Amino acid sequence: MSNTGGESIFGRAIDVHGHMIPQQLFEENHNRLESAGVSVEKSPTGETFLLNGDHRLGPIQAGMSSVSKRLEWMDERGIFNQWVSPGTGLFTWTSFDESQARIWYELVNSSILEAAKSSNGRLSPLVALYLGDPERAAAELKNMVNDNKLTGVFLSTHPLECGSLADPPLWPFWSAVERLGVPVMLHPPTNGPSCQITPVVLQNITGRLIDTTSIAAEMLLNDFFSRFPNVKIILVHGGGMLPYQIFRMDGLNRAGLVPQSIGGRAFTDDIRNFYYDTVALDSISLEFLLKRVGAGKVLLGSDAPFTIADPDPVGRVLAAEITYADQEDICCNNASRLALH
Repeated sequence: MSNTGGESIFGRAIDVHGHMIPQQLFEENHNRLESAGVSVEKSPTGETFLLNGDHRLGPIQAGMSSVSKRLEWMDERGIFNQWVSPGTGLFTWTSFDESQARIWYELVNSSILEAAKSSNGRLSPLVALYLGDPERAAAELKNMVNDNKLTGVFLSTHPLECGSLADPPLWPFWSAVERLGVPVMLHPPTNGPSCQITPVVLQNITGRLIDTTSIAAEMLLNDFFSRFPNVKIILVHGGGMLPYQIFRMDGLNRAGLVPQSIGGRAFTDDIRNFYYDTVALDSISLEFLLKRVGAGKVLLGSDAPFTIADPDPVGRVLAAEITYADQEDICCNNASRLALH
């Protein structure tokens, strides 16, 4: 950890971007797993795999599945609370039909909720929602909020079961999100549109950023925040390329290529409607992000436990040339204000 006078932050930080495939998922009633077409396999060396037909996910390491291992990792990095969402591969590793997909989402969510429940308040759950029927998804979200079961929602930037998140068919869902005050994390999938043009080795370098940037830009171009001004959307990986290349989008205005309803609006201002995590993995990039959107829109993130994640998220913020007040907001206060309580 960098020593920049932020010792009082260490041990209080809230990390909004962590992933889990909890052990509780492997321990589910086998009949429920089978109804989703899924089985669990243990290798002779103790590694865990999920199977669906010829499709296989794993090995799933203890760092991804164990609550105690996650809390140890957090303690070493001064993180008190982590928002945990399903591992992105859980929804892309195989092909489910709709009935299986709904069962699978329920099983994954219940495992995330159980993992959080066993953490003595240190893990906060983000649940995934199947968006094939937006009105049904809205009703499911309302029920979960009423049951105090979640901190926020985790969505793919490009769900397989529906069209664009920015299109009118999803408006009933977004209306519910806004009304309920639930923060939504948008995360690129492992099989997003960028896979068509990006080599596998570069998916974490360019592909994920392309998919995040494309849906965020589409939302801005569709005037999403005029319709839903109070929706709280978190863009991971520092917002992809959006904050760093937004002036190119402003060029659409100069070229007269945007809808007349939003013509003349500065997209450089509109990007402040989003929230961003710190997983740009670099203090200089973080400093730029704050200049572009303000410290109140930036949240500490790690992307744990992936190897390309930030190994020292709190230290990254403390090393940035920003005020202590901004460091404290990013590491502690902003997530506390944003979370569904």
